[in-house]
Amino acid sequence: MNKFTISFIFIAILSLVGVGVYTQLNKEAVPGKAKRLPCMSKVTSFERSYGIEDIQKAQAQIENGNFSLSSDIDKAIFMNSTLFDYVDMKKIDQVALDTLNSFVKNKTTHKKQPLKVLFTVFENDRDDPKKKSKNCKLYRGYVVFKFKNEKNKIVYQNQIDFLDPQGADVAQTISCAINAFMTYNIK
Repeated sequence: MNKFTISFIFIAILSLVGVGVYTQLNKEAVPGKAKRLPCMSKVTSFERSYGIEDIQKAQAQIENGNFSLSSDIDKAIFMNSTLFDYVDMKKIDQVALDTLNSFVKNKTTHKKQPLKVLFTVFENDRDDPKKKSKNCKLYRGYVVFKFKNEKNKIVYQNQIDFLDPQGADVAQTISCAINAFMTYNIK
């Protein structure tokens, strides 16, 4: 081999290593992690859509005030459940309703079945034997929102963690989740 060939191979190897390092450094730690809004980038959050046209119709239903809201809780099983000693779900429901109503532009009489907005506040069960990594034990809980159309089909859902030991950030998480839906791919 001549010097030119050896130099070329050396440069090619360095380039491949450089590209590999750059890719690893800029790779998303968790695929599908949502970071569109500042409130989503502070914690782990995921979102999934099931068709932009359905989402746009659902967003329009909220803007017309044509929605129903339902909430639920999921307490820890393997550890002593304490989150809901601090979190008042009536207040959380009101935060969700107020946030949704902040997007209403023109309340109209509705002939169409309302958009179903469902959310569950989950307490992180840190003692669950299925949790293997230490990262699974860092958050206090998470909120899952589902938006269902008149056919009871999910058009969008998201999941956003909250961190405060007494759930003081649940209200902000609720607002973040609704804002994430209302700003999803509008254009």
